[in-house]
Amino acid sequence: LPVSVFFALFTISGFAGLIYESIWSHYLKLFLGHAAYAQTLVLAIFMGGMALGSWLVSRFTQRIAHLLLGYALAELGIGALAISFHVVFKALTGWAFDSVLPALGGSGAVDLFKWSLASLLILPASVLLGTTFPLMSAGIIRLYPESSARSLAMLYFTNSFGAAIGVLVSGFYLIAKLGLPGTILTAGIMNVVLALTVWAITKRLPAGSASIAPLQRTPEAASARSFGRVILLLAFATGAASFIYEITWIRMLTLGLGASTHSFEVMLSAFILGMSLGAFWIRNRIGHLRNDILWLAGLLVAKAFFAIYAVWIYGDVLSFIQWMMQATARTDAGYAVMTFAGLAASMIVMFPTAFCAGITLPLATHALASRGVGEVAIGRVYSANTAGCILGAAFATHAGMELLGVKGLTGLGALLDVAVGALALIAIADRVGRPRAFAAGALALFIGVAGFAATDFDLLRMASGVYRHGAFNDPKDSHVVFYRDGKTATVSVVDFGGLRTIRTNGKPDASVEMDPQKPSSPDEPVQILVGALPLVMKPDAAQVAIIGFGSGRTTHTVLGSPRVRSVDTIEIERKMVEGARLFDPHNRRAYSDPRSHIYIEDAKTFFAANGQRYDVIVSEPSNPWVSGVSTLFSEEFYTQIKRYLKDDGLFVQWIHTYELNVGLLSTVFLALGKEFRDYVVYQAGNADLIVIASRTRALPALNGEVFSFAGVSEDLQSIGFREVGDVRALRVGGRRVLQPLFTQTGFPPNSDFFPVLDQNAPRSRFKNESSLDLARMRLELEPVLALLDGESRTPLARIQRMGRSNPDRVQLAAVGAEAIHVFMSGAAGKTRLLSPGDRAQALVAHHLLDDCSLAQSEWLDAVRELIRLSAPFLEGQDVAVIFQKIHASRCWRSLDETGRHRIALLEAINDRDPAALRVHAEALLERMRPELETDRVLYLVSALSACLATGKTGEAQALRQRYAPTLSRSERERFGVIFTFAQFAPATHATSQ
Repeated sequence: LPVSVFFALFTISGFAGLIYESIWSHYLKLFLGHAAYAQTLVLAIFMGGMALGSWLVSRFTQRIAHLLLGYALAELGIGALAISFHVVFKALTGWAFDSVLPALGGSGAVDLFKWSLASLLILPASVLLGTTFPLMSAGIIRLYPESSARSLAMLYFTNSFGAAIGVLVSGFYLIAKLGLPGTILTAGIMNVVLALTVWAITKRLPAGSASIAPLQRTPEAASARSFGRVILLLAFATGAASFIYEITWIRMLTLGLGASTHSFEVMLSAFILGMSLGAFWIRNRIGHLRNDILWLAGLLVAKAFFAIYAVWIYGDVLSFIQWMMQATARTDAGYAVMTFAGLAASMIVMFPTAFCAGITLPLATHALASRGVGEVAIGRVYSANTAGCILGAAFATHAGMELLGVKGLTGLGALLDVAVGALALIAIADRVGRPRAFAAGALALFIGVAGFAATDFDLLRMASGVYRHGAFNDPKDSHVVFYRDGKTATVSVVDFGGLRTIRTNGKPDASVEMDPQKPSSPDEPVQILVGALPLVMKPDAAQVAIIGFGSGRTTHTVLGSPRVRSVDTIEIERKMVEGARLFDPHNRRAYSDPRSHIYIEDAKTFFAANGQRYDVIVSEPSNPWVSGVSTLFSEEFYTQIKRYLKDDGLFVQWIHTYELNVGLLSTVFLALGKEFRDYVVYQAGNADLIVIASRTRALPALNGEVFSFAGVSEDLQSIGFREVGDVRALRVGGRRVLQPLFTQTGFPPNSDFFPVLDQNAPRSRFKNESSLDLARMRLELEPVLALLDGESRTPLARIQRMGRSNPDRVQLAAVGAEAIHVFMSGAAGKTRLLSPGDRAQALVAHHLLDDCSLAQSEWLDAVRELIRLSAPFLEGQDVAVIFQKIHASRCWRSLDETGRHRIALLEAINDRDPAALRVHAEALLERMRPELETDRVLYLVSALSACLATGKTGEAQALRQRYAPTLSRSERERFGVIFTFAQFAPATHATSQ
């Protein structure tokens, strides 16, 4: 039987094995709360379990007659555990959240229990995975003893190569198509089929060949035992160094490629691929090396130098990513190109060291086995190496990253490799050669330290988030004032003049204008309103919880209420809280107020362990394309979080509309809508939404009492909010009108186990897609939301109280007011807010009032633009003066019937009069002429929304069937059309006030 058959089978085994590592990380981040924690634990238990499994096999290899049959049984056990994993995971974690964590409370035992249970979930399969390599390797060596060294290297290669492919297929295809349960089931079935195939092969082998006697061990002399200990120490230390490198490289590359799940899987695949190619390169050379220990020592020193090279080349890698981002189209094909570019960037950093690591392990195994230890060496070396991997990964994540930072950790790993390389040289050198070995080791150490000291990181480039826009911050106008590597992310604070921004892995999370003489930053309304809005609805809120610290501005705002007794802020990254201190005094209460309690913890664990119920819970995490964050926008999260709200409590969710298409946005609202009876959406800033939801009842009306709270009122006034009407003007819509749109997108609710948001949000971010049209619907002339959801306009009197900072809607109302003034007065001078083009249109509308006979179409278009600038923002009575002046003009009297319908339609839009709106919109649809075609969507949406507002759904349906076919493709894709057509779906069961 060709040995290549077994190589092919072991490739499949590696493919399935890395699916487990990938899928377990997805599962465990749901329980542990952060992807970094889950990935570290999976690495530790995955490698630790394999170390234990390989050690156990090494103890009993000599006694196992049918090694390949043992391998088949191990694969069968792995498959059985995988097939049952999803059911077991849900049962145990449900028991933990429902019973155990509440019983443990907020004690330190919570973390111990969580990590222990998570370890128990994956340890049995990890142990069995650890047995597969020594069982298969020893079995192959027994069958083909004449090519044992080559076979060993080939098995390392095939298993690792399969693993590199497996992590990509799992992350980019299987999870998206099958979800987490389907992916792990697929891997389990593969293992079962693999087990049955190997069992069938063993049955077809010639009698006795499957149980060939093991390779004989020779009695170990004291020197041989000492040499064996050196090799095992070497395997342990280089394993620790390799995983220190992996953790640091992933953090480094995250700053260039982003912190998405796809980016992590690309990096992991690159590391494993480098190791596999190293094993492939040595396969035909390993049996012909004259001095394998000298090779080992040289490889370890080379591995250390290449790790330093990774630090040295890192700046160029960031430049390569920048160049690729600028050169690549923002399309699906472009995303594929950037994914391969990410793999290339990862290979540039990782490949040389990983290649050396791939040679080191089979070479160390061969060195020990060829000196009389026999096949037992396979399990021993593999066990020692994986034990080192555990220590390296755990230390790097939980201590080294914070203590030493990325560069310091890399240096520590290189020092380990050089030290054990020198130890190996000394171990084989005779008394005469040892001084040379010491000298060589010292020289290598000196060169390495010198090279390491000569390299440095450009912190501003690293903090720029080049993966988002393909650009670095300019050092001429920006500088880093805080930069720390934390356990879960790298946190930086960057100043752009007076504007200060706090970032995680290069992605801005919050910004504040520190110069009191300048207007607030565009980001500040989000930070303040997400805390103030629930207080506007529920001014008596006493117990508040906030998920995500950011700049601390939200916590500071909530503590401005004298009725709040306690604010619990839950942040998973300690360095975020440290960096945010630089935003003082804008967040002072978050640190100094005795009612403020900051917890460094996962949100799900915190709520389950403390068991407290709140008046308000604010969820303000990072963007959902960041690995692990989408679980805070999932159906399962909303199911859990509503248990910790009081019966009349409010849940507040921030979500952005930039870099996220409407379909993906709908997955969040569909998940939220399944668990909360009512919700309403407000727009904060240009592209951010704030959702307020109630679990059991309709939402309360807005209450202006909060403006009497000195602290909250001061924060609101800093962004221009002076009265409750300013808040009301932010309303986008309630559940009754929005849920039909989300239902019609065809996307499922976002779920932990079918993570549509986690899988697709990185692509949407890259393509720069958005759902801004939803946030901007109230800014359009079409009155669909005004008719179906209620009014949200600003009175003219409010414009007279404008300050240095103003809400966007007040600013737009002021523009409309200025346009009305130009129209009414005919003033031709410069305007403060109105653009030159809009001023010109207002002047045209004014000057043709007396005689528009020669330019009737141009005058009607000018009036339309005037109403577009004013009617969506200013109250109807303040805009009505336009129509009073029009009706008194000679131009009005000279209009034909179509022209009068156009003016009357605009007046009906301003008056929010559904009856008049329908009459004039239908009249214009029936009289469609070339000059009217540009407004066909306006007429159809107006007619349909008028019918829907008066409950005449059947008539609306008839209008839709009649006129929808007349729309062009581009018109059908207009958001107003999509939104209005969605209203014909069956109504949802809840409405908002």
